[in-house]
Amino acid sequence: MEKTPNQKLIADDIMRYKKNKWGQMLALLGLVFNCLYFMLLYAYQDSYFTRIDIGLSIILTLVLLLAIFLSSESVKNYKKAYSYVLIVIAAFQIFRIFGYPLYGLQHNLLTAGYFGYYPTTSEVEFTILLVYLVGSAACLVGSAVISFIQCTRLELHMKKLAEENIDIVQVVKEMDEEDAARVQAAEEEDEVAEAPRSEAEEAKEEEVQ
Repeated sequence: MEKTPNQKLIADDIMRYKKNKWGQMLALLGLVFNCLYFMLLYAYQDSYFTRIDIGLSIILTLVLLLAIFLSSESVKNYKKAYSYVLIVIAAFQIFRIFGYPLYGLQHNLLTAGYFGYYPTTSEVEFTILLVYLVGSAACLVGSAVISFIQCTRLELHMKKLAEENIDIVQVVKEMDEEDAARVQAAEEEDEVAEAPRSEAEEAKEEEVQ
């Protein structure tokens, strides 16, 4: 059943009092994937992974975690600008694939062991790192898209309220009147539908008598 204009208006107005949970949850899921990625990456003991640039990578990872968390809290409250921040972070997550993970694969350094399994080649753990980074990027993009759509929808709603000087209280009263009219119409239809059956039953009773 298609919504009436007033129902659509109220559905949009509810957003002013309801948080953008889906956008927040996807951003936090992207953060979890990022945590899983660096927990495995920084477990490697090869000398290549103990250089000073790894220390810088750790600092960058912490900054990313903070940025993702702050963005998740911001999109929850419909701050549209943070949708772009999430897109940038997602692009960087894809770019990271071509850094340490790819180098480790090419030089067979990704053999730290995972859940008791110790591979002799790097393909398995490279695939795991790849899944974590791509999963993180996908969640961040999903959060950004949902948040952008929701923020735009709320912005248009607020603009409409201001330009047309709409009173939400009056809209609710009109909806109550519409509901009452629909209930009355339904009752009248039921009475009309029952009337022929009642006459038929009376005629049948007369024939029996």
